[in-house]
Amino acid sequence: MTNPLNLVHLWTRRRGVRRAPVVIPTTVPTTEVIFLLMRRMRGPLIVVITTFSFCTAGMMFMPGVDPQGNPHRLNVFDAFYQMTITLTTVGFTEAPHPFSYPQRMWMSMSIFLLVISWAYAIGVFFSLIQSSAFQAAVAAQRFRRQVRRLVEPFVIVAGYGDAGRIVGADLDEHYRRFVVIDKREDRVESVSSGQLSFDVPALEGDCATPAVLGMAGLGHRECEGVLALTNDDDANLAVVMATSLLRPDLPVLGRCAQQRTRTRMEHFAPASAINADDRFGDYLALSIHRPVSHQLLRWLMDNDQEQLLPARSDLAARRWLVCAEGEFGDAVLTDLAAIGVHVDLVDPAGDEPDVSGAVGFVAGTGNDTVNIAMAEHARHANPDAYLVVRQQTNAKKTLLETLQIDSVYIATELIAREVLARILTPVFWSFVEHVLTRDDQWSLQVRDHLLDRVGRRTPQREVVTLSADEAPAIAGWLRRGRVLTVGDLMRKPDDRQAMLPLAALVLIRDGEQWFMPAEDTPLAVNDQVLLVGKPTGLSQVREVCHYPATVEYLATGREVPLTWLWARLTARRRATRD
Repeated sequence: MTNPLNLVHLWTRRRGVRRAPVVIPTTVPTTEVIFLLMRRMRGPLIVVITTFSFCTAGMMFMPGVDPQGNPHRLNVFDAFYQMTITLTTVGFTEAPHPFSYPQRMWMSMSIFLLVISWAYAIGVFFSLIQSSAFQAAVAAQRFRRQVRRLVEPFVIVAGYGDAGRIVGADLDEHYRRFVVIDKREDRVESVSSGQLSFDVPALEGDCATPAVLGMAGLGHRECEGVLALTNDDDANLAVVMATSLLRPDLPVLGRCAQQRTRTRMEHFAPASAINADDRFGDYLALSIHRPVSHQLLRWLMDNDQEQLLPARSDLAARRWLVCAEGEFGDAVLTDLAAIGVHVDLVDPAGDEPDVSGAVGFVAGTGNDTVNIAMAEHARHANPDAYLVVRQQTNAKKTLLETLQIDSVYIATELIAREVLARILTPVFWSFVEHVLTRDDQWSLQVRDHLLDRVGRRTPQREVVTLSADEAPAIAGWLRRGRVLTVGDLMRKPDDRQAMLPLAALVLIRDGEQWFMPAEDTPLAVNDQVLLVGKPTGLSQVREVCHYPATVEYLATGREVPLTWLWARLTARRRATRD
């Protein structure tokens, strides 16, 4: 068991800063349906009401006669009724008596006036409901209602591009609710057209506006975090800033492409920024300096269930060539130079680089096709070279697999992988950070242990909480003073001599965590254990948490009858013997 470390954060590390409490806005003025309706329909309604009143008043003054030939004028009610059935076109009758010629002339004129005013009002109304502003307001109202009705914890995803879709699909696969905000209509529509298990609320809007974040549930009691995943650094900074100021208790993660944006984000929320270029440079340097650690992390964080890739130990022996531009090229050059690797920066606009004497080559221009072409040239010139290819999207994944590229850098996938690791199993991210502090010898032992226990495919991960709610059988057993170890938790329920395809990475107790705990470590109530392994093994552990007889068998080896009567008799006999 390693020395315990303080578990200081789940997603982010926060520091106390004095803030003035404010009410989180939840309404954008232009999204109020009633406001838009009244503003646009005010003129037509005035015209209709004025015309109706004028025609009604005129009808009251038109002379008429009753059936006996006596003079008669319509009262207020009769005139109002007459104009109502005329305006609504439901029918016509001369009430309460047949009209005189002056009354019929006035009624004829009224019909034209009322039809014109009514047609004008209807035209304006249909023009209003077909306008983009009104439809956006209706969508916003519907979105606000959907968010208010959420009764499960959810995450706000600001930006539903490539990274947002990957994160959303994985959240849905793990039965986690989320809410989407994006400026582009096609991305918002893709949420409803996507194959998701849940009805995901989605809004077309500017996530940089605090009121839009409020509409998305920033102030909702079930909101458990915010993800800023747009392609705009300023928008992501605004989301991080708004979340940190309005809901300092919520974790927030923000994507950024520029170093200055990262610095500004961390002023509001330390450890919240994810710079894909920096991350890639760190991982590339790790693959050269500590290849086994890089191999282990890449294997554990790969959500595609890929096989364990081989690790090369000769990548620091000779020079590297980096054909890149902008901040990406500078970041890679800086990270490799920091670990003592000789790096030559090649101008992408020049001729094909000479990679014959290089141990590694990075094709990192902004053009996906050019990068693949340069990688193919490098493969022919130096078959043993370690090839790294940068891609903007995953559209050419098949070509990259055919070329057997050693490392493919796709910013959106790297960001999505880290975000998912930090929000689905925050404890796992603490393990990732711990690996970065250990040497390759320690990583080698961990890797071999995991391969022996779970096989070569990327294991799934799950945190088992030994509480009365989530693991009543185990919690009850431990409360009685009984012993259950980490190894017992991973035994097969039908044969305790055999082990499930699982391994324990982290044990958390009272805010402290131990990495790679020994199997003879005793467990306690409310402990959290991060297990990795095959899905069948994880599902069996979840079932064990609810069966006291199985827990006793795993801990002691005694087979306990499962019926209630035999369980009571056995317990009484055991108590008497003790």
